[in-house]
Amino acid sequence: MLRRFLLIVLAVVMLCSCRRAEAGGKSDAVSALEKPETIDDSFSYAVGYLLASSLSAYGENLDYGYTAKGVIDAASGSGYFTYEEIQGILSDFQRTRMAEAQDAFEAERAANREKSEEFLAANKQRNSVITTSSGLQYEMLEEGEGKDAEPDSVVAVNYTLTLYDGTLAFSTYDDPEPVIIDLSDAVPGFSEGVGLMKEGGRIRLWVPPRLGYGSNAPSPIGPDMLLIFDIDLIEVIDE
Repeated sequence: MLRRFLLIVLAVVMLCSCRRAEAGGKSDAVSALEKPETIDDSFSYAVGYLLASSLSAYGENLDYGYTAKGVIDAASGSGYFTYEEIQGILSDFQRTRMAEAQDAFEAERAANREKSEEFLAANKQRNSVITTSSGLQYEMLEEGEGKDAEPDSVVAVNYTLTLYDGTLAFSTYDDPEPVIIDLSDAVPGFSEGVGLMKEGGRIRLWVPPRLGYGSNAPSPIGPDMLLIFDIDLIEVIDE
C-alpha cells in the first residue's frame, strides 16, 4: 500500500511539473494549498518534498515527462522495458556518468600539472629560492636558532596552505595552540621542508604535485595541484 501511495504521489508531482513547464507557471490548485495541518496531509507534503529533492541530483539528465510515464506504468504493471532491461539501462547510465566524471577529473589533473610546472619553472629563477634534488622549492624566511628538525620528527608548527591562485586552503594561526604533526605522516614535501628548519624558523615551501597530495587531494585542493606552505616551526618535540 505504501509503495503504491508513493508511486501515485510521485506521478502527481511529475505531472504537475510537466504541466507547469508547459503553461509557464504554477498549477493554481497546488499553489493555493495552505500549510498542511493533519498528519496525513503533512506526510503527503513531506513525501513529495523529499522525492523532488532526491531527483534534483539528476538535474538536466531527467526528462520529467518520461519520468512521470515510468511511474504510472510501474504502478499499473505495464511498461516499455522489462525489469532486467531497466536494470541494464540504470547500469549503462551510471557507467556513462562515471566515465564523464573520470574524463573531467583527468582534464583537471592535466591542467593543474601544466600550471604547476609553469609556476615552478618561473619560481626557481628567483635568487632567494632553493630547489632540492627532489624538486621541492623553498625560501628560508627566517633562520631559527633552536633544535634541528628531521624529516621524521614530531613537531609543533603553525602554517598556512595556499594554492597558486592565491586561495587560502588551510590555516592553523587562528587556533589557540600550534598543531602537533608527526612528519612521517605528512606529505613528503612538507616533511622535507620542515626537516630543513630549526626551532624558531620560518619557511615557505612550493611543493610539486608528486610531493604533495597528487591525485588524491582533499577539497578545496584540486588533483595534482601545487601546494604553497608558510610554516613557523615552534618546537621539535622529543619522543
